Amino acid sequence: MDFSQIKEIDNRYSIITYPRHNLCFCRGEGNYLYDTNDRAYLDFVADLGENCLGYKDIMLTEAIKEQSEKFIGCSNLYYNELHSLLAQTLCEGTAFSKACFCNSIFDTHIIVGTMIRKYRAEAKDTRNTILIVTEASSSRYELFKNENLNIIVVKPDPKEFKKALTDDVCAVIFTPIEVERGLKITQYEFIISSYAMCKSQDTLIIYDETGIGIGRTGTMFAYEQYGIQPDIVMIARGLGAGIPIAAVLARGEISSSLSPSDRISAFRISSLACTAAIMVVERLKAGLLTEVQAKGEYLMSKLSKLKKHNFITDIRGIGLLIGIELTPNLKAAKVIGQMESLGFLLDQTDHNTLRITPSFTISDEETDKMTDALANLFAQTNL
Repeated sequence: MDFSQIKEIDNRYSIITYPRHNLCFCRGEGNYLYDTNDRAYLDFVADLGENCLGYKDIMLTEAIKEQSEKFIGCSNLYYNELHSLLAQTLCEGTAFSKACFCNSIFDTHIIVGTMIRKYRAEAKDTRNTILIVTEASSSRYELFKNENLNIIVVKPDPKEFKKALTDDVCAVIFTPIEVERGLKITQYEFIISSYAMCKSQDTLIIYDETGIGIGRTGTMFAYEQYGIQPDIVMIARGLGAGIPIAAVLARGEISSSLSPSDRISAFRISSLACTAAIMVVERLKAGLLTEVQAKGEYLMSKLSKLKKHNFITDIRGIGLLIGIELTPNLKAAKVIGQMESLGFLLDQTDHNTLRITPSFTISDEETDKMTDALANLFAQTNL
């Protein structure tokens, strides 16, 4: 089917909820995607960071194929070997006691809300306010109200946080990197001081890392960058290397707050998703995390040379999660379109920011190709 036919069918029958680029890809290999004309594009979007192992990864493909020949999924009414192994793989070597799996970011919020309600009831804790520390939309946290919990949203500002942390707050949810809000990184000093205040009030500390990506910062979890230990961490993006799966990891008594009687059956995950997630976590532990750190440092060193241009406000990031914020007179969408015409894929987020999230398999040579092309493009931009 040619591209025009695909667009016609899509526009007629699909409810389109995301802006479409004028591209359609048919296959991928390594870190390249190929369109309907078989033109290659070097991918620095990687499914918004979901595709952490690149395309046609041999080990992942073989593992998924092998499992699919057994069965794709099985009811959670029964024990599942892969489910058990994934929980063990994620929790071993951490302070977390148990893991609860689900299919989406939204599901992780339902699980956490239920955990908090049941934990409070068991501990006879009468506090019923959740403090959300974020600059992004807090709409997904509204479901906590179904658990009779109040919601207060504050920005990561020390004064605002101290004022909002009242005696009625039973839990605080932090987002250390605002991936959808210009890739803003929460200041180290704020994280440390707010963590100390939460500990002094015996308040549950929860880190929402669902949008960041497991391993993407160069550590398994982003909170490790700050040397702290939350009670709960929520993860999703990248865990299944593109196959939908998410998880909530908890430690201590709260890890046992859910029970079979809760019958959260909607959160059943496929054996294929477990297979992919085990592959991701094992490879991160086996040395891929070190590669992410090195590749991220190299990518940042190349991009930092672009700060000389007056239309660049800031270049920030950590690991293989980097943003280039542009001034209003140079639209990120225009740069993305120009780079696409040169065979490179980039993304954008709020605050007119280019978002760069390549697969963990990206090579320095591929990084050179993209950054050199971007440098040449910026050199020809007169503003």
